[in-house]
Amino acid sequence: MSGEVRDALAETGYWDEMWSSDILTTEKPVDATVFPDGSLVYDTTSPVRNGTFHYCGDVLDLFRWDHPVNGKRRQEWDEHSRTHGWAGMPTAPFPPLWDLIIGHPPCDHLSQAGAVYWKHKDATRGGDGRMQQGAAFFMRMVKAPGKYVAVENPRGVMGLPGTQPHVAYRRPDQIVQPWMFGDPLVKETCLWTRGLPLLVATHSKEDYPELFRVATGGGSHRTDWKRTGKSNNAWEDRKGRAFRKIERSRTPPGFARAMASQWTAFIREQERQEAA
Repeated sequence: MSGEVRDALAETGYWDEMWSSDILTTEKPVDATVFPDGSLVYDTTSPVRNGTFHYCGDVLDLFRWDHPVNGKRRQEWDEHSRTHGWAGMPTAPFPPLWDLIIGHPPCDHLSQAGAVYWKHKDATRGGDGRMQQGAAFFMRMVKAPGKYVAVENPRGVMGLPGTQPHVAYRRPDQIVQPWMFGDPLVKETCLWTRGLPLLVATHSKEDYPELFRVATGGGSHRTDWKRTGKSNNAWEDRKGRAFRKIERSRTPPGFARAMASQWTAFIREQERQEAA
């Protein structure tokens, strides 16, 4: 809902169509907001039409060929099928619906910050199964129908095949920090990628006089006070404790720009080589 990654992709000038998706409305202007029934609400306040859209619904809808929001892609496929003598919907393996997918599955029941509650969420240990539900959604993002896919999450069960084999996926391809890309924050973020290179840091810790933690647990409140004499909690809670979850889930802008610029440059080069 922050639109950080979507707008960072738009800033590259390479993509014709960029979407964000959340059950919440987006915070930033877009060409149009699209709803599950396929209806659109155009943003009349947006001064420039730059190919940005927000889907206000379940992101998994965007992975279905038969969903109304994918009508344009369905028409393109039908035309492609007629040209090549095929009929009907494609059969597995489907051609990718999307060129690039960057997934941010909820970490509520997967994050290591809440490890003390894992046994209450883990169905294999008598819990209510919220861990398995979170893991299932995570894996839907991993298997998303894109040519290039990246999924981000904090440290948690999905990256612990050794200690959590009943639910884990695999170790992440890369672990990054917001300060590596110009955001003065400490928040370990794991990346699982398909077809994409590792991100290259643009900054170092020495670039920042102070760093704030954006994470629960680990004494972050005490650590911030000790390091800087300030606490990030006041900023996160400025609209009430309920806002903290949204604030801590927000993609830092520098991190968003790094993903957008570096991965777009890689994809552009791959497409140039394929066309050569």
